[in-house]
Amino acid sequence: MTAPEKTAPEEKEIRLADLVLARALWPYIRPYAWMLGVSTLLVFAGIFFELSIPLLIQKGLDGFVLQSDQNTGASFLWLNITEFRSFGLFFGAMILAAFVIDFTQTLFLEFSGQKIILNLRWKLFSYMTGLPVAYYDKNASGRLVARVAGDIENMNEMFTSVLVFLFKDLVLMAAIFVMMAQLNPDLTLYLFGLIPVIFLSVVLFSRRVRSAFRTIRQKIGEINHRFSEGISGIRAIQTSGSASAFIHRFQRLNTDHFEAAMFQIRIFAVFMPFIGFLGIVSTAVILWAGGLKVAAHEMSIGELVAFLTYMKLFFRPLRELSEKFNLLQNALASAERIITVLEQPGDRQRITRNRTRLESIDHLAFDHVDFSYDGKTPVLKDICFSLEKGESIGIVGQTGSGKTSIINLVTGFYRPTAGQILINGQSQASINIMDIRQKTALVMQDPILFSGTVKDNICPPEKPLADPDLKTVLEQANCGFLYDRFKGPETMLKEGGRPLSAGEKQLVCIARAFACDPDLIIFDEATSYMDSESEQAVHEAMNRLMTGRMSIIIAHRLSTIRQCGHILLLRDGRIREQGNHLELVRAKGEYRLLLEKETLTP
Repeated sequence: MTAPEKTAPEEKEIRLADLVLARALWPYIRPYAWMLGVSTLLVFAGIFFELSIPLLIQKGLDGFVLQSDQNTGASFLWLNITEFRSFGLFFGAMILAAFVIDFTQTLFLEFSGQKIILNLRWKLFSYMTGLPVAYYDKNASGRLVARVAGDIENMNEMFTSVLVFLFKDLVLMAAIFVMMAQLNPDLTLYLFGLIPVIFLSVVLFSRRVRSAFRTIRQKIGEINHRFSEGISGIRAIQTSGSASAFIHRFQRLNTDHFEAAMFQIRIFAVFMPFIGFLGIVSTAVILWAGGLKVAAHEMSIGELVAFLTYMKLFFRPLRELSEKFNLLQNALASAERIITVLEQPGDRQRITRNRTRLESIDHLAFDHVDFSYDGKTPVLKDICFSLEKGESIGIVGQTGSGKTSIINLVTGFYRPTAGQILINGQSQASINIMDIRQKTALVMQDPILFSGTVKDNICPPEKPLADPDLKTVLEQANCGFLYDRFKGPETMLKEGGRPLSAGEKQLVCIARAFACDPDLIIFDEATSYMDSESEQAVHEAMNRLMTGRMSIIIAHRLSTIRQCGHILLLRDGRIREQGNHLELVRAKGEYRLLLEKETLTP
């Protein structure tokens, strides 16, 4: 039986109050609130012109087209060409004015909405780059992509198509109801009985549709994650013969999304026709009751036509209100997800709490450090070591012994569960974490290069390098091949660093470390999966980079760490042996066994 799909913490159903959402979004709306205010004022002006149309129709019919006989009360055709022409010009001017107001209002609304989304998308992305690594361990990349893409776009709909127009529809319905009551109170009473029915249907609809949209957004995030996972692992899928199982899991997610979408469609399939049914019934009732009044000479044909026009205007925003309510519920479900991300405690928040600034890293020490990822299973136990400027330390051990966890603690990706990490004699927790990372360079087993030029990948924006300095950095990192076979620093890299080989990518990453001029260098299996020639070039670049700096080297191959002044051998999260290479060989312990196995390996 297949295990159920895991749901990230923020994917669980959350019911934040709408007022809480509004308060959370207000900082992004505030700079453009005046534009939204102008749009709102123009909405009132547009409502004025829209409500004037039925009255003008009544005036045209009763004043210029139909004339009542004073004795019998019967209406007959009568037309004053001169007065009707003037009326027509006035009517056209009103329509033109309504067009200009509508155009201006749309322009203000769209511009302010796009600016709000621009800032919100930037804020979300920049905030996510400052979230701790532990957050990404718990949340799939596909779901996070859905935040920046799908959820932000839903918010765009809310700002540009919902908020002001939703307000306009509500005000328009209230104003139409007042105008109908003034035009004919008796006919208005017939419609008054529909108000509770409409209100109750909208409340029931809103409760069901919010839940439906929340489920749909969750399933889209899971589909994005599964699709992204399939694309990145396509080689493994095709070579392992697991394509059918992977497709089955994707189809199951796809079906779940389909069922959630159909649930939402069924809700609308009931609600929208119901509103249309109310409109048809109301029209029939008004025609019947109004026709009797016209026959009894209690109202004119122009008044009946004006009333029917108002009633049509009343149900039009009601139908649009349900559609906008649809968008609003979708946007609010997305807003809940976005606000949930923005409420996550990030690493950058530690900057404001911890005021100690770090000028350089001259000393690093682990003081009886314990660590666990889940708070239950220990990964590191009683780790103690120290490192001075200019010294290097090598860390070896079997997979799962805790080597990479030490790196995660040094860089502040995670915090110790016991003990403390000291930098220059101060607790790491009391130091600006961004200062630590800016003075640390991490060269990992899998080189990470981004789409763009080599220069863009090497030079940090805060410290741009002149062309001569950049060339020196590339030479120190053994990146001369960029000038021989490519276009030097202007070489364009595609996704994953293509067209460079694994060794060439690693050399570019070492060049990036050179450009940062760090105090602490960390090599995490930097020479794995390389041929001997590439490994030699990487070793030469590493040695140049380590000169005069503090360095930590994690490696499976003991040849990589022979030159380190101090070596730690980890097993089961504990330091089992430590010393320099010769001391560990003479001790005839686990380190020597590893060395002998490596020597015997062809």
